[in-house]
Amino acid sequence: MCLSTAYDVGSGSEKLIADRITNVSIEGENVRLTTLLGTQTVIEGQLKSIDLNRNIIYIAAKQ
Repeated sequence: MCLSTAYDVGSGSEKLIADRITNVSIEGENVRLTTLLGTQTVIEGQLKSIDLNRNIIYIAAKQ
């Protein structure tokens, strides 16, 4: 199983949002991240990219 790590890149630097992510969904202007344990984090912002080789999700959160 491949689990991903999400970072906020909206401020110009990478800030950890969550790790062990199993699901990503887009809901309007929000990005919902669900972890292996079922914890959900909702970020207001835009999904920028997903690197499947490195299992990294980049999100530009609104400030």
